[in-house]
Amino acid sequence: MAGCALATAGPARAAVTFVAGASAANTSGASSETINKPGGVASGNVLVATITAAGTGAITPPSGWTQIQDVTTTLRQTAYYRVAGSSEPSSYTWTLGGARLASGGIAAYSGVDGSVPIDASAAASGSSGNASVPSVTTNVAGDTVLAAVGSTGTWLSNSIVPGASTTERYDVSNAGTESEAADFTQASAGATPGKTATPVTSGAWVAEAIALDPATSATLSLASTATPAFSANLPAGDQTPTYTLPLTVQDTRTGAAAGWNLTITSTQFSTGSSHALATSASRAQAVSSACVGGASCLTPTNAVTYPLTIPAGGTPPTAVKLADAAAGTGTGIFTITPTIGVTVPANTYAGSYTSTLTIALVSGP
Repeated sequence: MAGCALATAGPARAAVTFVAGASAANTSGASSETINKPGGVASGNVLVATITAAGTGAITPPSGWTQIQDVTTTLRQTAYYRVAGSSEPSSYTWTLGGARLASGGIAAYSGVDGSVPIDASAAASGSSGNASVPSVTTNVAGDTVLAAVGSTGTWLSNSIVPGASTTERYDVSNAGTESEAADFTQASAGATPGKTATPVTSGAWVAEAIALDPATSATLSLASTATPAFSANLPAGDQTPTYTLPLTVQDTRTGAAAGWNLTITSTQFSTGSSHALATSASRAQAVSSACVGGASCLTPTNAVTYPLTIPAGGTPPTAVKLADAAAGTGTGIFTITPTIGVTVPANTYAGSYTSTLTIALVSGP
């Protein structure tokens, strides 16, 4: 069994504020969908767009927009974000791959983290009935959650009623599609409430939840709720049982990505008396990374090679690098999962052995 201590840094956060919205719907079918820039957009604002189109063909965004979700049923709805620069065009055009009815909108916000705008996102769909915006799990307090709904059907006429305790930002329709979006604030980190948009009396629908990460000041943090453990049966020859240690690494610092290092050290596995495993018993066999829950991430480039011996002693020795993110990589919210093997010789004294791992996250490539 292994214990774990983490060194972390806490964030300082600003409020996300709605700036303005804009929407449009083509009326006779076209090969593109153009939406004007919302009024009052300034450099650093984050724009979130959703496009709803009849049929299942691809939707191609204009340059500079990053996809958040892409959902296809009997219609297609895509969501994108863009961080506004110092000189934005007056409008943005999505190409539809052929003539088709489409509608969409853009919501602009200030106070959103420009490096990692999306904290979490999720989508749901249905063939009829009310549109159910799914819950997402936010990682920080103070997210603004955009609940975006798109549909086809006979009920269309800018008639979507947004979910309870939300503020509608746009609602636009044509003869075959409707796009609507509303937002709310998630005061604390955790699962957001699902929202139901009504009425949808016929037609397919797509509903997306997009959580916007508040702007941060040098936020680099590490967390874990893991309680790692392993077992080995004696006597059964030399063994190398393994355990995993899921860690949540968050790098939402503004500006150029500085990179980061995860370091590790440990106390020697022992029974608390005279029996102990070798100081070189623990080795990190591999480390995987995965972007968390629909967040906007830039995958870390890890230069550490494995297997890696984890230092151990009566008191923790000098830490070694467990994983890293090269400069220009590693922004976002990740689950970093080391797989650690422990060498248990056949002649090991039977008992309960414990070790404390100390893992730290520090800036730098």
